[in-house]
Amino acid sequence: MNTNPPLETVLRECSLHSLLMLVSKALTRTGYGDVEILDRRHARQKSRYGGHEIVCYTTLGSVPAKVVVKVINDVVRVRMLDELAGVVDRQKADIGLIVTPWHASDNALNELKRYCRSRIEILDGNAIAQILVRHKIGVRPKGDIDYAFFAYLEHASEEILGFIESQKE
Repeated sequence: MNTNPPLETVLRECSLHSLLMLVSKALTRTGYGDVEILDRRHARQKSRYGGHEIVCYTTLGSVPAKVVVKVINDVVRVRMLDELAGVVDRQKADIGLIVTPWHASDNALNELKRYCRSRIEILDGNAIAQILVRHKIGVRPKGDIDYAFFAYLEHASEEILGFIESQKE
């Protein structure tokens, strides 16, 4: 059941870099440890790291854990889960997390339980919206969407991307 469709709609309209920044903050607040955005920040840009945009490092007691995160702005399909399972295996990660402001297709949800060697989880638009509301990210104190926050996030994203581009030369 979708608990906040307007927030999901706002998330779907975010650029990839803004979505990465939101997901990074949400993962940090939910206990995923040190969250690092890798080098992919544009929708059609390729990742040097082969299929994931964020990596999280944490410890469970005294045991280190690594989570690779693939962020997409599309419906989750079986092909995407297969790619993430390969990344989890290749990166020797403990968990693979696919994050989307949309939802997972029925086929993807049916296939999810078949991944045995690589643990894969899905955070869809509803789950992201719940995390943002719980941790008061992008929402006002009464739970309304903070449209100014999202507008400024896009502005900040453009500034950051401009700075990164200027440093390449």
